Amino acid sequence: MKIRKIERSAPAMRPKLRVAAYARVSVDTLHHSLAAQVSFYSALIQQNPEWEYTGVYADEGITGTSTAQRDAFKRLIADCDAGKIDLVLVKSISRFARDTVDCLHTVRHLKERGIAIRFERENIDSMSEDGELLLTLLASFAQEESRSIGDNIRWGVRRRFSEGIPNGHKAPYGYIWDGEMFRIVPHEGEIVKEIYRRYLARESAYAIAKTLAGRGITGRQGRAIEQTTVKDILSSISYTGTMALQKNYITEGHRRKRNKGELPMYLVEGMFEPLISRGDFDKAQEIRKRRAAQSSNRNPVLLPFSGMVKCGCCGGGFSRRTAGKYRRWGCNTRERRGIDVCDSRPIKEEELVAAVRTVMEKDDFDVAKLRRKVSKIVIHGDCVEFHLTNGRIKKTARIYNGQRGSNPFTNKVYCASCGSKCERDTWTKGTKVWSCSQPRTKCQLRRLFESELQQAAISLLGDGYEGKIVQDIARIEIDTEEIIFQLKEGGAYRWQRQ
Repeated sequence: MKIRKIERSAPAMRPKLRVAAYARVSVDTLHHSLAAQVSFYSALIQQNPEWEYTGVYADEGITGTSTAQRDAFKRLIADCDAGKIDLVLVKSISRFARDTVDCLHTVRHLKERGIAIRFERENIDSMSEDGELLLTLLASFAQEESRSIGDNIRWGVRRRFSEGIPNGHKAPYGYIWDGEMFRIVPHEGEIVKEIYRRYLARESAYAIAKTLAGRGITGRQGRAIEQTTVKDILSSISYTGTMALQKNYITEGHRRKRNKGELPMYLVEGMFEPLISRGDFDKAQEIRKRRAAQSSNRNPVLLPFSGMVKCGCCGGGFSRRTAGKYRRWGCNTRERRGIDVCDSRPIKEEELVAAVRTVMEKDDFDVAKLRRKVSKIVIHGDCVEFHLTNGRIKKTARIYNGQRGSNPFTNKVYCASCGSKCERDTWTKGTKVWSCSQPRTKCQLRRLFESELQQAAISLLGDGYEGKIVQDIARIEIDTEEIIFQLKEGGAYRWQRQ
């Protein structure tokens, strides 16, 4: 008789679901509300034996009408893309996003990667069949509620302006709010008086700013006083003791705009202790107007894009630069203050023209029609935004036009093992590879074919990856097993090497 012993097989262990939560509170919400949400979700996730806690991502005092300024939200999406999260818990749709487009775009983006989002209050799972329909309806309601609240706030602010009540107590340079009134800061007040005195003595704003900067005089932000600061001081009526209300306003698209007659402006006298007389202020304005007329553009024919092109990095203006037949548009802030202040990428004029033709859907375009339909053109590293006069925004991807011998990966690829910069070389049959600059005796990093680096970039960043690498990626680290794309705003994308 043969006896066969049957071993009891252990049941297969189901992998735990990696779960994270997202929390957000508005500016006017009590701070303990955010702490309560973080504490609740941390306990909820860790108490479930089938879940693995991967963290709570929280934004404090940030509006939900846009995802642009929410750093924790961006880190959450980056970690989802990196494969670190399987499920996201959110209290409600309004906490996640009040903009319908942003909400649905993010939900679909994560759904394609097999990542579910569960909304507690609405009892919706994004992976269910009817989840997207319910999301569309409820997100639209949340967006409309946000718009209604915004309209009420704007109406209240404008009514207070009409009654001579300021919206806040932000003091101009030279003053400070002491809780009751604006009072003069002695050393700043003397600088303001000096600026007016020298300007009325026919010195230029540039010369005044240069002298003050040489003496170490700084503005409120701790930076040296510049020509633009001097011009702002010379154009501010506040120094006569009068406050101008509604100099700027917020549009329905949540953008701050200079009031150029779209809305009434109100002057309230006696709000400040005057630093200069009204007569000196009026003389300064006459000098400014006269100098502006004398130094006006000698070429009366404006270029098609003059005054329309803005920087997507710092918000400054773009100007045209020429060198022979070469034409490009670059940020004025970067030109004046360097790449540390603004690292925007210039755009060739032919690329800008091609972008206009793509958006206008015509091989040729009429300058007058362009200015009628487009209010401004914003240049980003990866795309060009056209802000239309009807309130819509159209985007088109940018073309990467690097210098000869360079590509979007140039000066961004590093070895994860030793930290040295990686070099681009030609291998067998003209194949391009990236390898560590250190000798093989010091670093054994496996070479990376550029075709795989491009494949990783397309997979992680999508079409038009070249511009996105320049715009969003701080550095790319090559490891023996993976490629790591480090984001400028924090977080990283990871790619398993072949």
